Amino acid sequence: MLQPLRQPAFRRLYTAQVVANLGDGLDYLAIITIVVFQWHRGPGDIALLALAGAAPMVLGAPLVGLVADWFQPRTVMVGANAVRALAIAGITLTDDFALLCALSAVATFCGGFFNTAEQRFIRYRVTDDMLLRTNSLRSVTERMLTGLAGPGIAAILIGLFNARVTLLVCAALFLASAVLVGIVGAIPADANAAADRPDPYRKRIAAAFEVVWANRPLRLTVGAIAVAFLFSTMFEIMVPIWYREMGAGPGFTGTAMVCMGVGGGLGAWLLSAIGDRFNLLLVMAASAVTVGSLVGAMGFAGFAGLDSVVGVWLVVVAIIGAGAAAATIAYGTLVQRLTPAHLMGRVGALTGAAVTVPVVIGPAIAPILAPFLGIHGIFLVSGSGILVVGAVLLLRGPAYRAQVLPKAAPEQPEPIGVEPADLAPVPAPTGPAPAVPTRTGHR
Repeated sequence: MLQPLRQPAFRRLYTAQVVANLGDGLDYLAIITIVVFQWHRGPGDIALLALAGAAPMVLGAPLVGLVADWFQPRTVMVGANAVRALAIAGITLTDDFALLCALSAVATFCGGFFNTAEQRFIRYRVTDDMLLRTNSLRSVTERMLTGLAGPGIAAILIGLFNARVTLLVCAALFLASAVLVGIVGAIPADANAAADRPDPYRKRIAAAFEVVWANRPLRLTVGAIAVAFLFSTMFEIMVPIWYREMGAGPGFTGTAMVCMGVGGGLGAWLLSAIGDRFNLLLVMAASAVTVGSLVGAMGFAGFAGLDSVVGVWLVVVAIIGAGAAAATIAYGTLVQRLTPAHLMGRVGALTGAAVTVPVVIGPAIAPILAPFLGIHGIFLVSGSGILVVGAVLLLRGPAYRAQVLPKAAPEQPEPIGVEPADLAPVPAPTGPAPAVPTRTGHR
């Protein structure tokens, strides 16, 4: 998993990402502390805060993609983290909920710019045979810092000082990341990117849609993960209630979260070690079948009243975490591998929006269905839906094996004393050519 760090360009980017991920882990808990415990806002306001963060990522996806493809990735990443730092610092100065939502939305939107530009940088500067390991390393780092270490450090800072001081620390981390990302280097000139620059912006946005639609394995990948995310977020929001229904207490919930995180890390490590031996569409399929079966089993256990074996579910959630990590990493790698490099920003933003929509809809649907289906029924429906996604991938995935396997890195001369990854970045492969004219650009 650590092999990508041998490439100097990615090593510098990874350092900046680590700092930014730590900032991501601090800001959420600090903002929630202000909104819930200081301002005593209710569930409706929490939902509004979440919507304020998600809406710009969906509605602004075309703009994010255009900007990410137009400028050098490091320029976009520096600007995004600098503005994000200002937005987070601004939250410390306001007592107005609407302004806090607006600033939080700006910070989230800037995170979208950073992530999309980062995808494009990796597409150009990381060899195709290293993409899966690179994304596995990034995923594990993000999970550990954003999901575990970050909130823990935030809790300590809030306890020692307060939430606003914690946000200032977060802003400083984003600013430091902006400085670090400024030295990652540039991506090479691309004739295809230069060719579609004169096109009107509507045509350049349409090119991303055309590529996703015309490239069958890419279309299958994005569609499958979007549907899987819809069902997975439906049951995820109900997990604490399911634990309670099964007789578990708050301590069990925290332990289960740790188990899921550990499972995710193990899944990412295993995928980085052996994943490229297999068709990644079938890796996604196997993950979906495994997760769907286990989620459905949780629902069945609830109906059957098997609360006496609640400890067994710690193992189950660890396996679910491993499967979910493998599926999402495989998905991200396939999007990069199947997308022509000069369209990476636009397609990355578009596919990111396609995933964000179900992540917002799923948690909204689950409480509506719960009175009719019950908590355990939500798990049965979610598990069945994820199983169907896995079945579709199992049926359709084998046809695209040749298109999704990694291409060998081209050999390059290695001048004495100079690292080739810094001298001349490996030209990004164009991926399988969709039926879209080059003039319109494709990813």
